[in-house]
Amino acid sequence: MSVIVFIQLVSWDGLYSARFLRGERPIEKEMFSTGDKVIIKAKSGSDLGSITRVAEREEITESTEETIILRKAHSDDLRRFEEKNKDKKKAIKVCESLAKKRALQIKIIDALFSFDGGRITFAFVALGRVDFRLLVKDLAQKFHKSIRMHQVGARQETGLAGDIGPCGRPLCCLSFLKKLGHVTTDMMFHQNLSQRGPERLSGICGRLKCCLSFEEDAYCKILEELPPVGSNVKTKQGSGKVIGYRILEKIVIIRTKDGSLELPLDEIK
Repeated sequence: MSVIVFIQLVSWDGLYSARFLRGERPIEKEMFSTGDKVIIKAKSGSDLGSITRVAEREEITESTEETIILRKAHSDDLRRFEEKNKDKKKAIKVCESLAKKRALQIKIIDALFSFDGGRITFAFVALGRVDFRLLVKDLAQKFHKSIRMHQVGARQETGLAGDIGPCGRPLCCLSFLKKLGHVTTDMMFHQNLSQRGPERLSGICGRLKCCLSFEEDAYCKILEELPPVGSNVKTKQGSGKVIGYRILEKIVIIRTKDGSLELPLDEIK
């Protein structure tokens, strides 16, 4: 069975995938674990990243950039990488200054120096698409390195900055939810939360909360067990029509000729 390893350089960047070691040697499942630091060889050069998942090839649905794992990172590699990135705050200020001169409406939120020292990636937020070709030329002349600009969304910006959510705990996107899903208004209806409105269900980033996506599968699985709203059901108290649920408790709300009932799913036919 073919094994594939997923690697991420920083939280706001995309995933890389690898099936081979140097010399086209296939990766075996026991070679790596989640959290391992590795040196990879991509089209743009070598970088240091963290393994986020080890899986079978047949499980894969994500779109990733193919790379090769050169080796596990040593302590010297980590020190070298840290040394290269120690001045990234200065680089961000330079980028901000040059962007202002070009009248670009962007906010620089992070910078990443590649492990091989040949490239700097600047992460930025903007309201729409930005033509940053002249800015890239300015930055290349300033730093004498290859420059990459990477636009991120409001969710990623908030996760990078860090904060406390309305639940009183660290944000999911910062603490454990590394892959931000696509959150839709349909999820509010699936989870019986539409009456609260988008405003109350929005996170610090101003978008719908990531926990809606994180919990969606659990809600949909339970909904498959419940009778559809509007269907007729039989209970010990008589027949009635389903008008709603308390989903996680698997409680069905039924309207009968005598009023309404709230019954567990296993008491309904």
